[in-house]
Amino acid sequence: MMERAVIGIDLGATRIKAGLVRGERIVGTVVVNLNPADRGQEGIVRRLAAVVEELRAKFLEPGEQPAGIGIGSPGAIRHATGVIVRAPNFAEWSDFELGRMLSEATGLETRLDNDANVITLGEAVYGAGRGMRDFLCLTLGSGLGGGLFLDGAIYRGADGMAGELGHIGVEPEGFPCNCGSRGCIEQYVAAVGIRNYVARDRLFGDDTPAALADPDLPRRLYQMCRDGHPVAVKYFHDVGYYLAMGIGTFLNLLNVEAVILGGGLARSFDAFGPTMREELHRRAYPVLVERTSIVLCELWEDAGILGAAALLNPKP
Repeated sequence: MMERAVIGIDLGATRIKAGLVRGERIVGTVVVNLNPADRGQEGIVRRLAAVVEELRAKFLEPGEQPAGIGIGSPGAIRHATGVIVRAPNFAEWSDFELGRMLSEATGLETRLDNDANVITLGEAVYGAGRGMRDFLCLTLGSGLGGGLFLDGAIYRGADGMAGELGHIGVEPEGFPCNCGSRGCIEQYVAAVGIRNYVARDRLFGDDTPAALADPDLPRRLYQMCRDGHPVAVKYFHDVGYYLAMGIGTFLNLLNVEAVILGGGLARSFDAFGPTMREELHRRAYPVLVERTSIVLCELWEDAGILGAAALLNPKP
């Protein structure tokens, strides 16, 4: 008997990546870039509904209906109601009832959670966190996302908005952050951190503005680091240093089994990992550091889709 399909959607700041999922397998995907007309509440609902219909048409059997839609979205989200309270990269998304609106547009049950929580759930059900009761998931992407998997479940807090780990302060008067504060850890450890370092130092001279606009800049700096460029080496040293500050705080507070690192910049682990491991012993109780595994994720680019699908089917 064929397993019932679920639609998983990874909603990002610039694109939608959606897939039809059966069990642990992504049957097919649709990827679309967002344009300015998609960024309002009604516009994003229309675009998401169109993506859902495309998945249905391309990958479902005739007459088959999916079990529902799971979405991982940026922003502070009330998981129980599917309401996005605030999303820094989408100015119009204040108290946005995305779950209800997409359900009405598609006729399908829709469940919504923060994108980092969704990635964490994906790793718990299908990836590096499988079988663990307590772990922390950090996604080093354009920013730093964080998810808490505690006592066998995603921990969401009183209002469903716990886990904003990227906004732990590491420099009181540091780089300004989109959240309104300064010196948040994500401004030092993710792709935005690499860009902040390059902009601060004008690393490429007059060509720095063009370099900052290059989406491949973090990968470019990583290659420079591997080639021994001293400034690039220093940047990845700083990524490891600040990441250790954050992880040390989290270990002292939570005493988890493991820290799982995902996101694009995690592929540069060989460049920042040694500094991070060394510094971590100075930032947390040694007994906590020694018993905690630091591992890379297993799902990588599929984590958002599989984790979103797991919102409807939390066990494989």
